[in-house]
Amino acid sequence: MSEDMKTVSIYAPEDLVEDFDDKVWEMKANGEIDRDASRSEVVRHLMGEWAEGNSKSSSTRVVQTAD
Repeated sequence: MSEDMKTVSIYAPEDLVEDFDDKVWEMKANGEIDRDASRSEVVRHLMGEWAEGNSKSSSTRVVQTAD
C-alpha cells in the first residue's frame, strides 16, 4: 500500500465479533464484498465511511469508556 498505515487494536465482546464475522461472511457469500477481504479491510472501510459521514448508521451516541 502506498499510504502510511497505523496498527489499531480494539477490545470487543466476543459475541459482537462473532456477529460481525457472520455478517461479513454473509456479505461475501452474497457478493456484496470481495471474498478475499480480511476483517481488517472491512473495518478500515467502515472507519473511512464513518469518518467521511457516509455511514448508514444514524447513531450519534458517544460511547463512554472506563478510562
